[in-house]
Amino acid sequence: LATQLKDGLSEVPGVRVVTPSDPQLSSGLVCCEVAGLHAGEAVEQLHRDHSIVASVTPYRDQYVRFGTSIVTTPDQIDQAVSAVAALV
Repeated sequence: LATQLKDGLSEVPGVRVVTPSDPQLSSGLVCCEVAGLHAGEAVEQLHRDHSIVASVTPYRDQYVRFGTSIVTTPDQIDQAVSAVAALV
């Protein structure tokens, strides 16, 4: 699921996936940047407008973070990718 999410998000213009694409270097968390939006704004819009649950990384450089324990099916991954695409 994480690979499907990373692949889908990486195809969205204006989205930069910061999680390594190699499955051996990443886990079920996928982080990205959305051009023109702070991470908190993107998370808020995803939830408000699309009922997509994401969070903001708790680091100095903040990113939108998806967990594959919340986005749990291929269809939900596709919905999340479409929702992110609607933000840019």
